[in-house]
Amino acid sequence: MKLLKAILLLTSLVSFSCFSQGGGQQNVVEIPNIFTPNGDGINDVFRVNAAGFEEMTVMIYNRQGELVYRFYGLNGSWDGYTHAGVKVSPGTYFVIVEVSDGNGEVQTDQESLQVQY
Repeated sequence: MKLLKAILLLTSLVSFSCFSQGGGQQNVVEIPNIFTPNGDGINDVFRVNAAGFEEMTVMIYNRQGELVYRFYGLNGSWDGYTHAGVKVSPGTYFVIVEVSDGNGEVQTDQESLQVQY
């Protein structure tokens, strides 16, 4: 059973939600669906890869719809703590990503995120 759990976790760690902008450019956003901020140095920080975009805002909500964390910019990240410094509980969170290509065109995607310790 431990082996099966490890295989499922590994499979989840490499799953991403991707969306891209049409046209000749290759603009791609990759949103991980799980992260484990447990301090082991592996997958401890949640990051969104937004290649080809100039601006990004990421908002993370809990299951009650409360904003838990927000970051701006292509290099932003989340360590599993709220802005008030409180470690979030394990479970499902919802991520909304807004990206802009610099020409005023904004794309939005929403995905779920599992936080596990």
